[in-house]
Amino acid sequence: MSVTFARSVSRRLSRKRVGLDFLDRRNRDDRIFGLQDKSLRRTLTVPERRVPNPKTLYRLTHGPAARVPPMKKMKTARGYTIFNNYVVYHESELEHRVSLRLQTRSDVAQLYSQSPVFHYHDDEKKLHRHVADFLAIYKNGFRRAFVVKMERKREEMEELIERIKAHPSSRAVDDIQLLTERYGTIEAAENAEMIRWSRERHDQDDVDELLALLVGKEGWFRLGTLLRDCPSLLRRRVAIWRLIDLGHLFSVTGEKVTELTWLGFAPSGASTGLCG
Repeated sequence: MSVTFARSVSRRLSRKRVGLDFLDRRNRDDRIFGLQDKSLRRTLTVPERRVPNPKTLYRLTHGPAARVPPMKKMKTARGYTIFNNYVVYHESELEHRVSLRLQTRSDVAQLYSQSPVFHYHDDEKKLHRHVADFLAIYKNGFRRAFVVKMERKREEMEELIERIKAHPSSRAVDDIQLLTERYGTIEAAENAEMIRWSRERHDQDDVDELLALLVGKEGWFRLGTLLRDCPSLLRRRVAIWRLIDLGHLFSVTGEKVTELTWLGFAPSGASTGLCG
């Protein structure tokens, strides 16, 4: 038995133990009885993209980025994502995960990479230059620069941040923060990808319908229970992730959100539903 198949069986058994085995039963209308007739073949269906294409197309720009990371080394994790029509570069898988998680915060108006440029003095009073990995501009105007490094370099980087704050160049932002793999986990990046997917694919009518069902709901409940007795599992999943994006549904574990995840309901919403 392969590891992938073993994990699949384990997930099915876990769902069955908590009464969510209906998620693994194929709908009678979706059953496939053979492949001899082409009309019986089915392909994977996904919700249509509902974000309208802009009437005017603009050439993408990287904004105030001080440098453009080279892409010639294909063995590295260098690359970029698009956020609000700006190119956001990353030079490592950790930076990629951190970038995805920052992009899923609904209170972030814009995210830039390789900006701003700071200066600091070493013990010998020699001036040095340091480029922050990300610059987040929040909807309330707050500006925060992010430095992304591994946790083992925390002490070294916190000392560097203090030196930067002592230099006038730090006044370009309101705060400088260090982010490590404790923030940019693999699970957090997978959740962020689902939120980005829901932003493009959600139907507002489905979201409003689910929100009406949640009004008055208290305590904790599993995500899978929201998939019961709905006309379309796929559309309901998109609506669930959209409410997580808006902070109406939230998880405090920081783990990958699945059908077994315990969720809470916040009527007023928040900047994000991924609190862990």
